[in-house]
Amino acid sequence: MSDQLPFRLRVRYVKQGRLRYLGHPEVLRTIERSVRRAGLPYAVTQGLSPHMRIAFCSALPVGASSRCELYDLWLSERVRTDRALDALRHATPEGLAPVRAGYIDVRAAALTVSLTRIGYSVEVRPREGFSVDLAAWNRALTEIASAGQICYLRGAKRKRLDLDRTLACWRVSASETEGAVRIELETRAGSAGSLRPDIVLAAIDQSIGRAQGLDEPVDHLTAGPRAHMIIESCEIERTLQTGEDEHGILVPALPDPQSAGTRANGSLTASE
Repeated sequence: MSDQLPFRLRVRYVKQGRLRYLGHPEVLRTIERSVRRAGLPYAVTQGLSPHMRIAFCSALPVGASSRCELYDLWLSERVRTDRALDALRHATPEGLAPVRAGYIDVRAAALTVSLTRIGYSVEVRPREGFSVDLAAWNRALTEIASAGQICYLRGAKRKRLDLDRTLACWRVSASETEGAVRIELETRAGSAGSLRPDIVLAAIDQSIGRAQGLDEPVDHLTAGPRAHMIIESCEIERTLQTGEDEHGILVPALPDPQSAGTRANGSLTASE
């Protein structure tokens, strides 16, 4: 067996359309089948049950879309990046289409370790009869962030989301869709955990609902559209997955030679 190190190809892909309702295990199986159909010389693990050497970023909530999902694929032979990307595009369903690829250091940290800043864009539509201005949405989010935590139920278990560690910054703005509002969240991920945008939405919904007189007897926050007071529907999209250095400069997961680093927070409202 050759001692040559395999080549590590990082691929950015989307999750859109009907395929955004696929669970994470289904996404993994679909992409592995696509790699095989593409005919790329993928490396395999050692041991009694060899399998494809491929690693993915953290799971996306079911129903959420994304423009920046990532996986690392180890190849036993180096294939030109444009050829590898073209082969994957032809072999992958459109809803999970790869959009960029590039080789990275085979010894680089895993995606789940190196991706520490994750951004979401959420379009929210209130129920009919509820007129909620931007100031109310922003006030609710500011109060929630100031509290530093959200306590909620997941199944029968009580959970606590530490916002001081996981919420970096946010912005509330009018959506292009009439009557809707857009909430952008930039979050931190790490050993202390990560932020699920649906939990923050549920907290905002409860805050605004109670401010408008809907004082439902809720002992603990429950996430999910069935538990919403004033939110009719929401569309969640993951828009950013990147690292961050010690100076607060964002480090792209798939570097672009023509772009420089960007300082974290940008024009969003920072969570102190």
